[in-house]
Amino acid sequence: MQRFFQTFSIQGNRISLEALLNAREERALLQQQLLAKYQLPLLSVTLTAMGEVKKNPLLDYVFEKVLEKLTALFAQRKWIPSKKIVRALDSGHEAFFVLPVDAVELKRAMIELEDSTALARLWDLDVLDVKGRLLSRSDFNKPPRTCLICGENAKNCTRSRKHHIDEILLEMQHRTQAYYFAEQIGEKVYQALLQEAQLSPKPGLVDSLTNGAHQDMNLQTFERSALALKPFFIDFVLKGMETAALPENQVLSYIRPLGLLAEQAMFQTTHHTNTHKGAIFSFGLICAAIGRLAKLAHFRANELIFSIESICSLSAKFAQDLTKELEHYPDYLPITAGVRLYREYGLTGARGEAENGFQQIQMLLPLLDEYHQLDWEHRLLIALLHLMAKNPDTNVVHRGGLEALQFVQQSAIDLLKNQSLVLDKTKLTQALLKFDSACIIRNLSPGGSADLLALSIFFLFFRGN
Repeated sequence: MQRFFQTFSIQGNRISLEALLNAREERALLQQQLLAKYQLPLLSVTLTAMGEVKKNPLLDYVFEKVLEKLTALFAQRKWIPSKKIVRALDSGHEAFFVLPVDAVELKRAMIELEDSTALARLWDLDVLDVKGRLLSRSDFNKPPRTCLICGENAKNCTRSRKHHIDEILLEMQHRTQAYYFAEQIGEKVYQALLQEAQLSPKPGLVDSLTNGAHQDMNLQTFERSALALKPFFIDFVLKGMETAALPENQVLSYIRPLGLLAEQAMFQTTHHTNTHKGAIFSFGLICAAIGRLAKLAHFRANELIFSIESICSLSAKFAQDLTKELEHYPDYLPITAGVRLYREYGLTGARGEAENGFQQIQMLLPLLDEYHQLDWEHRLLIALLHLMAKNPDTNVVHRGGLEALQFVQQSAIDLLKNQSLVLDKTKLTQALLKFDSACIIRNLSPGGSADLLALSIFFLFFRGN
């Protein structure tokens, strides 16, 4: 667990007041020069850097994150800077972007970015229009930025020196640690999704060999989708932190809107193909649970708090009564596949698995430990078979009914019974290729088991093996 936590140094060169004032004058002059030369709106980026040290490892990280966010935003909106200047000076980090976009539109985007996460409070994103006028939050009926410590008007606290510098620096450390932690978790989720997609052969599923029983997606579709979703898994962790003081049964209402945004990003990237809808749901709960536990542990590694059992148990509390939504689904709404399968067969799918605290995964992980002598890919193929043997996969039932589910489960069970085959990777691979062909002929894709496999891979990463 310790590898997910980071304490950032705040040591650096002290800057005199004279040097700081000179740097501000130089920055203002450069802004005017850029405005005069390009006659376009200007985005000026600096950091909230309290005290005499304006550049240190903590601020380096904060600056790196704002540049990443801006790069992603520019790409999403197809904004191409006419000029970009990035400088990490001892007097402070600064960046300038001359953009051929409407200044009002640019400022709205920057306000949204400033309000996006707790770390963003350390970013100052100033927008100047072509006449050099600084657009303010009040121009958009937005409240002024709040104090890092007390949440009051930041300018008032600064003028009155309400808070000691050590208190402010500690809060900056906490916010940076929180984002770093969320980023590490998001990266592990991303890697788990990639490894699940690339694992081959997987019966009926997209992998590096075939597209399985799918006509509308391939491995590259899954890889693009996973990359597009990575920022959202970071946000799920952060949302778990933000809602740590709320009752557990209220958290779902806060993470669901984020899940819908993640789905939109997925569909936009995949051209309306459902690659990871189930994974968004399950990982959203898991990431939020991890974020909440991290907040409650004050971002200190605690193996007891961060046990897989505790994470799954908390996720179950978030998902409490989710299956009742299937039972009481309004008649006036269009029937979804999940509702139809519940009404016809009583299957609860991903909702039921979450409500039960991902019991299939909790039972699978100790079993996988028995195969510790095998290579990583070999273990994952065995894991998939175990999931397919037991999981009442709604994706399979949706495509072929209960008869199809029985075929998939029994085929997996039969393979697992032959331990000499299971332990021989070459023989197992050949058997899985035949199983794959049989699923493709029947148009069956055990996508629910694939999602559970991705979760299993993540938990293996999480515990360090």
